Amino acid sequence: MATERNDARSLLATAVGYLIVVVVGLILFRFVIGTIFWLLRALIIVAVLLFLVAVYLKLKSPDD
Repeated sequence: MATERNDARSLLATAVGYLIVVVVGLILFRFVIGTIFWLLRALIIVAVLLFLVAVYLKLKSPDD
């Protein structure tokens, strides 16, 4: 009788362990993906700003 209870507890502990691994994995995955998107967004903003500054300077330069 005691082994049945231990088997059930062992199975439940295994399921909880896997659930913890899945939750931590999802949090880390979202963190990594969020960081990548944040870096891409920052690069796009910098590229657009540099492009706008180049266009501004081109338009501001005196005509020859």
